[in-house]
Amino acid sequence: MTMTTMKHVATMLAVLLAVSALNVAAAEEGKLNQPPEGYKALFNGKDLNGWKGLVGSPKTRAKMSPEELAEAQKKADDEMKEHWKVVDGVLVFDGKGKSLCTAKDYGNFDMLVDWKIKKDGDSGIYLRGSPQVQIWDPAV
Repeated sequence: MTMTTMKHVATMLAVLLAVSALNVAAAEEGKLNQPPEGYKALFNGKDLNGWKGLVGSPKTRAKMSPEELAEAQKKADDEMKEHWKVVDGVLVFDGKGKSLCTAKDYGNFDMLVDWKIKKDGDSGIYLRGSPQVQIWDPAV
């Protein structure tokens, strides 16, 4: 597995989850998709443009031929569209499919996250493929 591949996948996952969280928080404040000065919104608040389904792990992707990767990407994109939706300007996941990632690669980044999670929820953000930043609400 190359460092570039791992970096690409991890960045996509991190950005995905950050954007989802930012948009939920912004919707509550009536400021959908308005990042602070100097930051870029990765989600347009309208549709899934700029996003794709995640194909396996970085190690798995690195072993695929271009043809295998293209076929796997089409399948992942089709599945992604079944489970990820935009509802009232917010990116929503039904919890039944796989992860979403950005179509564009990103390098170094600062990530701002506001997260909305249900009671007893369990979620997270993968940064550069691993480790996961765990976000959960364990009932005490």
